[in-house]
Amino acid sequence: MGQHLEGRVTIVTGAGSGIGRATALALASAGAQVAVADLSVAAAQASVEQIGQTGGQAVAVEVDVAGLESVRNMMDRTHSALGPV
Repeated sequence: MGQHLEGRVTIVTGAGSGIGRATALALASAGAQVAVADLSVAAAQASVEQIGQTGGQAVAVEVDVAGLESVRNMMDRTHSALGPV
């Protein structure tokens, strides 16, 4: 896919499995750093490990997008770990 997103920071919600995981993997393979956000931090961590195996950079973030405080925490964690989105 190339590295056309090198230096970019992205957030993918629901990235612990399914379409979200596939999206996170695609973004990482394009060079983006990925905040892998999911209700299940264990599932998010599994996606992070898969991204790491392909040389990508990612961080697992627990989030419930129905809660404003949870979303704020996700943004803060992403910014602290990877930089601005």
